[in-house]
Amino acid sequence: MLRPGLLLAALALLTPTARAQIKDADCLPLAGIGCWFVPESAPADAPLLVYLRGHHPSLGANVPAGQWLASSRQAFGAYDLGRTASDKRVAVLVTYRSGLGVTEADLAALAKESKRTFSTTILAAHSGGYVGLGRTLDAGLSVSRVIMLDNFYGAGGDGLAQKLQRVISSGAGCAGFYTPHNKKNYDTGYKNAIHCSIDGLGSDAQHNPAVGRCLSGYLDGRSCL
Repeated sequence: MLRPGLLLAALALLTPTARAQIKDADCLPLAGIGCWFVPESAPADAPLLVYLRGHHPSLGANVPAGQWLASSRQAFGAYDLGRTASDKRVAVLVTYRSGLGVTEADLAALAKESKRTFSTTILAAHSGGYVGLGRTLDAGLSVSRVIMLDNFYGAGGDGLAQKLQRVISSGAGCAGFYTPHNKKNYDTGYKNAIHCSIDGLGSDAQHNPAVGRCLSGYLDGRSCL
């Protein structure tokens, strides 16, 4: 059996199509948080993409503690995060439930587990992951970019738009998309409150598929349209 380091080295030699077959199990466990993956293509001080997952397709927001690893790996595979990480030369940390925020202590635990340092932190939140995004922003992480993946909910009582604008005003980039069911939320709660390049997609059917299609471009600061 190949050792993990040799396996990743072999994967790095594959074509993009073959690398899209990276297995969910290649996302390694970070206890109580989710799973992480560092592609062979990533430099020693790669950026870290923290992917704040939306509701689990069958378990919803209340993922049992015993399902944390399976849940994070499900998102890793479903949204092709291994391919994105390899192509963009970033590390990725995937949370296991939509309401989970990430703290500096969690990033320190990841650095210890992975034996890596990370140059910057990028937050990407999908759908119900807006809750985890709000809690992560409350934790005061220093972030270089925030990516909004059809997660324009909760603009009122929890003040997510205001939290976002605080990090944007501190220099973080911001991009993302909404689908029609979120257009009113975006227009009334976010559009005039945040300085962010947001794409309006034409179909609610893109709520999940557009994540894999658009995330790569947003990491580069490009539109998905």
